[in-house]
Amino acid sequence: MLGWNSLVQGGEISGTVTVRGARNSANVVVFVEQAEGPFSVPEEHAQMDQKGMKFIPHVLPILVGTTVDYLNSDNVMHNVFTPSKVADKFNLGTWPQGEIRSFSFKKQGAAVMLCNVHPEMEAWVVVLQNPYHAVTDKSGAYSIKNVPAGTYTLKLWHEKLKKYLGRLEIVSIGKPFRSKLGYSGFFVPYEIKLSDGGVRKHNLALKKHKVSKRFFVDGGL
Repeated sequence: MLGWNSLVQGGEISGTVTVRGARNSANVVVFVEQAEGPFSVPEEHAQMDQKGMKFIPHVLPILVGTTVDYLNSDNVMHNVFTPSKVADKFNLGTWPQGEIRSFSFKKQGAAVMLCNVHPEMEAWVVVLQNPYHAVTDKSGAYSIKNVPAGTYTLKLWHEKLKKYLGRLEIVSIGKPFRSKLGYSGFFVPYEIKLSDGGVRKHNLALKKHKVSKRFFVDGGL
């Protein structure tokens, strides 16, 4: 089960996701479902390493059309293949340490990455319509930068559920205010529209970090 909150401020969407029943809240992809394009495919390839008998990163979100380079950094033979239709069920073969093989993802969706030499290895490439996405860290924190002004629907993807879930359309964001109960941070009122059409009002708690001086999400009501 997932719980989450978000804040939109100055072209940046940030917040936290809580993954209940998991060791931590890492590796949740938070993304804008649809944004006006077109978007240029990055010339620089994305990278997924095979190191320490693991795929690194474990979850890699990319813009559709992006090419991913698969590096073998281990002193053993590795393979990369996927049974996922979104990646054309590719098999890149087996190669030694230091070599790279590549694949360009032309379809949207999530594809599992496997190694037929080491069946315990697994990772995911999540192919998206636009570049506005982020992956949560262990605490569940995420930040999507450089989002243009507009109204968007945020969605989540997590490997345990193997599907997209959670819709969050931010309807309005009010002016920050301080609590009269002694809380040192600010509260930001906002409204969200649910998938069933209902609207809920919330207050997001923000505090300023003492070192970075940036505001972070401290909870919500």
